[in-house]
Amino acid sequence: MGRSGSGVEIRDSSIRIKFVLDGETIRERLTLNGKSLDPTPANTKYATRLAAEVKRRIAQGIFSYAEFFPDSVRVIAQDNEPETFGKLADLWLESQGRLADSTHDQYGTAVRFWKRLLGEGQLVRDISHKILAAKIGGYPWSSAKTHNNYLIALRGTFAMEFHGATAIHNPLGGINNMPTIKKLPDPLTVEERDKILADLAVHYDARVYAYFLWMFYTGMRPEEAIALRWSDIDWNRQVARVQRVRTFKGSERDGSKTNAERDVDLLPQALEALKCMKAHTFTLKVERRGDTTNDIFQNPVTGRAWHDERSQRDNYWRPALKRLGIRWRKPYNTRHTFATAALMTGVPPAYIADQLGHSIKVLLDKYARWIPGNDKGSARAMLLATMGKVQDSSQISPKDSDAGMKKPDNLIKLISYPAFVLVGAIGLEPTTPTMSRWCSNQLSYAPSLSL
Repeated sequence: MGRSGSGVEIRDSSIRIKFVLDGETIRERLTLNGKSLDPTPANTKYATRLAAEVKRRIAQGIFSYAEFFPDSVRVIAQDNEPETFGKLADLWLESQGRLADSTHDQYGTAVRFWKRLLGEGQLVRDISHKILAAKIGGYPWSSAKTHNNYLIALRGTFAMEFHGATAIHNPLGGINNMPTIKKLPDPLTVEERDKILADLAVHYDARVYAYFLWMFYTGMRPEEAIALRWSDIDWNRQVARVQRVRTFKGSERDGSKTNAERDVDLLPQALEALKCMKAHTFTLKVERRGDTTNDIFQNPVTGRAWHDERSQRDNYWRPALKRLGIRWRKPYNTRHTFATAALMTGVPPAYIADQLGHSIKVLLDKYARWIPGNDKGSARAMLLATMGKVQDSSQISPKDSDAGMKKPDNLIKLISYPAFVLVGAIGLEPTTPTMSRWCSNQLSYAPSLSL
């Protein structure tokens, strides 16, 4: 017997749940510890509630067979079914749903690539280290960065299958990132900055000029600047609070690139950019934006906020550099220009790091070479005075450097070796252990030698 419409069927010694999944009518027997659930009144009430929950989950698309019927032959069959790479990769990508939209999209691109390269239907158990090494090593990667970024997705995929005690069997073990060259920042000079701003002011709408004026004089990241709202400006303190970013197809998230809010002090040039934008976006009606506040910066063509940096780059920045004959750099280099110009004029690195949203370590890693850039050679002069003069090697005789010292017959005069002069004078490290031992030995024979 069964209750009409309840989805519960009462048998002589068991209870069954009846439901429709993917167009198929299914009946599942309720069990407890592997044994059929007796058809008592209490168990029948439980079955009725369970049937209703199953139907609700199916309607919402969140039904898990194993959760409701762990002893079902369907679940056992699924558990015994060999895992394919495509299924495992999709599962990993699904687990990354908390990431920023742009990052998740990049991972999705990587997952699709690996499915094509390794085979979506390839069984995970059949993918060996040798197969992976050959496939990855033989692919013509466009850059080391692409190779390394794609490996993030592949490592995550295999880590889902091989973890804990089974991690030693991960076939990706031993396949490392490609070495990359750490590129130095490539800022514009102050003169180039001023020429670009002047060109933008002449050729384009004032909103374009205001945007780049702001970028040059705040050092903000593009995704931070385009997400700024008027409510982020503290006019009394003359600071802008960075508390959200617009990263992917206009999507926003709270925080900055480093997931932390910060206040940026506003220079007079930045305040001038705000003054220019006030006439365009400060008094817009809320209904137009669909929000309680308005964005500061606006695309003059669409009349809406910038949704990324491509339009600014392709329609305004690139033509300006071409007109001026200035070597190409990305618009992101407005940030590098701000940092280096400030450091070269003596602004403390700790303050610049705070303005940019960097740690001191990151700032020095990137920009340390610009700190003494405006000393007019004074640091170099100090170094030369400290190290002393270099004596002409052609004027040195054995008695000048080691008079009265007994030395091996095969000792070659130390000062005649340019490599050692470099080691001692400018702090270069010997390039090989042999060179290091040689330098140490020579120093033991000529302790009084100075440069």
